[in-house]
Amino acid sequence: MKLLRKIKTAFNMPGANRMLFFEALVTSAWVRFTLSFLPFKKVMAWLGKTNILPDVELTPEQLLQIKKTYHTLKLCDKYAIWKTECYTLALTGKILLRRRNIPSTLYIGFKKNGEKYEGHAWLKTPDNSVISGNMDLTQFHVNAFFS
Repeated sequence: MKLLRKIKTAFNMPGANRMLFFEALVTSAWVRFTLSFLPFKKVMAWLGKTNILPDVELTPEQLLQIKKTYHTLKLCDKYAIWKTECYTLALTGKILLRRRNIPSTLYIGFKKNGEKYEGHAWLKTPDNSVISGNMDLTQFHVNAFFS
């Protein structure tokens, strides 16, 4: 029943939002599959240039698209039937924005929690919009970023 309710909710979205949502779901599934079965070196090609930040001005249309993408990724996280971790969502967002010619930077960071290290990935756009989930990013030490 829960799955049927999720499908019904997705089909009741307005047309443009529904298309972006289904694009995000398909992209997220593809990202999740490749992260599970391909070596990380293959995935590195999708990430972009290492440790270089984009320096561009965004148009109002691009800013609106960033907000739509952020909202869509939250829905994707909620409604996907597979596990959507931070890295999957950040990489999905990067791919969606790249398709729309919007630059973004994917960050990978770590923090020490007791004796363990925790990793997190988040996406940042030139207007400083952050797509990260509900994490306090100030706790993470940036290990690498890709533009």
